[in-house]
Amino acid sequence: MDARTEANNHLEQFSKAMSMFRDRALEILVFILFRFTRRLVLTFQKFTWAVTGVERIRRDAARGLQFKQSAHVQEIFWKRKYLDHSVADLSNFITTHKGFRQPSCVFKSNVSLYCMTRKEAVFIEVKETDNVYKSKHSTYLYQNQYHHAVNVITMPLASFHKMASDVGSPRVPVTWMASTIRSGSTLISQMMSRIPGMLVLSEPDAITTLGFLFKNKLIQGSEYKQLLASCVKLLCKPDDRYSAVFVKARPCTTSLLEEIVQAFPKFRYLFMYRNSVKSIMSSLSLLQQDPAPNALRFIMDSSILSTLLPFVRSYFYYYHVFLNEKKVPGIIPKKLDSVGILTAAWAASISQCSDLRYKGYNIGSILYEDFMNNPRRSLSVLLQRLDIRTEHLSVAAEALKVDFNRGVAHDLAMDSRRALSPESRQEADNILKAYGLPKLGERYEISGLLKLE
Repeated sequence: MDARTEANNHLEQFSKAMSMFRDRALEILVFILFRFTRRLVLTFQKFTWAVTGVERIRRDAARGLQFKQSAHVQEIFWKRKYLDHSVADLSNFITTHKGFRQPSCVFKSNVSLYCMTRKEAVFIEVKETDNVYKSKHSTYLYQNQYHHAVNVITMPLASFHKMASDVGSPRVPVTWMASTIRSGSTLISQMMSRIPGMLVLSEPDAITTLGFLFKNKLIQGSEYKQLLASCVKLLCKPDDRYSAVFVKARPCTTSLLEEIVQAFPKFRYLFMYRNSVKSIMSSLSLLQQDPAPNALRFIMDSSILSTLLPFVRSYFYYYHVFLNEKKVPGIIPKKLDSVGILTAAWAASISQCSDLRYKGYNIGSILYEDFMNNPRRSLSVLLQRLDIRTEHLSVAAEALKVDFNRGVAHDLAMDSRRALSPESRQEADNILKAYGLPKLGERYEISGLLKLE
C-alpha cells in the first residue's frame, strides 16, 4: 500500500512538473507571438499613418506647430509582459490610433505618467472608475498602470515641459524614499497609503526609464535634469483627493537622488536599507516564488548555461545595478552569479546614499532591523519627522498586519550566512570590500541613521 502511495505521489509530482513546463512554454510562445505581431503592426502603421495624415500631425507636434493636438491618444489592442516586475516600456503595448487631444488632458485624475522615451513622454489612461494609486491588483504603480491601462497617450518633450511648467512644483508636502533591494520600503509605503489624504507613488517608472536614458548617453546632462524635474512635477500633479505625496523609488535609482534633491530641496528625503545578508536572502527567496525568475537564477548560477546564455547575467545586472554602479576594480558583471549581482545591487545603492550624505545632503536613513525592533514606536518617530499628525498612527500601523514584503524573514536572530555556499559568501565579501563596505551580514550604519528608540 505504501509503495502504491509513493508511486502515486511520484506520478502526481511529475504531472505537476509537466503542467508547469507546458504553461511556461505557452507563455513564452505567446510573448514571442506578441513581439512579432507588434513589429508587424508598427510596420503597417508607418504606411497607414503617413497616408491618413496622423504622422504629419505627430511630426508637426514634435516641432511645436501643433501644440493643441500634441497629445496622441492610442487605444490598447493587446498588452503583454514576460516578467511582471520588468521596467515599464512602450513596447508592452500594441496600440491603434484613436485621436489627438490637447496636452492638458494629462492633468485628468485617470491619466498618469508611465515612462519616458528619447523623444516622447508616455502616459497611461485608465477607466474613470479605476485608481492606479490605490488598486487591489498590486502595491506598485507601474504594475497597476499596466494592468488597468485602456489607452496610451504619447506627447513630444516640448509639450511635456510646457505641461510641467504649467503645473509647477508640488504645492503639497512631498517625501521621497530611496532604498536597497528587499529593505522593507514597501511596508513603509503601505503604512503611508493608509494615512488619509496621502498619495503614494510606489516605484514610478518614468523616473527609472529616464535614468536609463541618461546612463546610456541617449540624452545630454542638461536635458536629463530638465526632464527629471518635469517628471517629478507631473507625477506629483495637483489632485484634490490628496494633501501630501509619498514617493518610493525603485532600488536601482538611488543615483538619481542627487539631481532630485537639487531640483526640489524642500522635499523630505529618506533612505531605507537592510542588513546585507538578509536583503540578499530575501531577494533569493522572492526569485524562487515565480518560475520565470527562478529559471533565470538557475541559468545565472550555472557556469555552463551562463556561458551559452551570457545575456541573462547581463540583463539581471543591468536592471539591478547599472544605474547605481561604480567602476570599482575586481567586479566583472558577466562573471557574477545571482548572489554576486544582488550583493552588487545592495552595495551600489548603499554607496550612492553614503556619498550623498558625505556631500552634505539631508537624507535620513532607516535600518529595517532597527525599525522592526519596535515597529509602532518606530512609526511614531517617523511620522514626527515627516510632520504627520500622531492621530494617524493607529491607521498607519494597520499595515503591520499584512505581509506585503513576501519572502522576508522577520527573525533577526537567524544566521542566514549558513544558507549560502562558501563560494557565494566569498564572492559577496569581495564585492562588498571593493565598495568599501563591511563583510556580508555585518552591521553597517549610514551617516544620518534615524534613532528609533
